[in-house]
Amino acid sequence: MTTDTVSERVKELAEHHEMDESAVIQQAVETGVETLYRDMIVSRYLNDEITREEAIGHLGAELVEEVDTAREAVEEDVRWGLQA
Repeated sequence: MTTDTVSERVKELAEHHEMDESAVIQQAVETGVETLYRDMIVSRYLNDEITREEAIGHLGAELVEEVDTAREAVEEDVRWGLQA
């Protein structure tokens, strides 16, 4: 396992992609915010705080279908576990 600091990783990414370190940081922040936002929408959908249609509007039909499939699998596992 490496012990690179964040600044070392930023520098390495910048060199690898031939871009400015500030651009790497900006891209990292944007990617992180997008991930956090997606996770929030999934959570709100699973908690019935928004409708399926609203979730599709934010995430797209494919991702919502993946979430539905995962939820069904977990619910099936729980049902199976309760019967054991």
